[in-house]
Amino acid sequence: MHSSDTTLQIYHRYFKIPLETYFNTVSDFLDPWDERAYQHVVHQLLEETKDNGIVGMVRQEKDEQYIYLDAAVRYPVSSCNPQQAPLS
Repeated sequence: MHSSDTTLQIYHRYFKIPLETYFNTVSDFLDPWDERAYQHVVHQLLEETKDNGIVGMVRQEKDEQYIYLDAAVRYPVSSCNPQQAPLS
């Protein structure tokens, strides 16, 4: 691996958001059910907690009161030489 290569660790983050809060957050979007709107909401939530993850694909489900977002969030990790990798 070259020193310029970046490795990403991906985690799924799950969010349960009241619909009113969701609509207030995406009020600038023409289509509140567009993936870009979902990504925006997740990005805002990550910023609030000072989480520096990179938002990827986001899936949603909703009911009468909440929207549920399942977000793939990527985190860069340091590359290490396999010979120097710690034992697990």
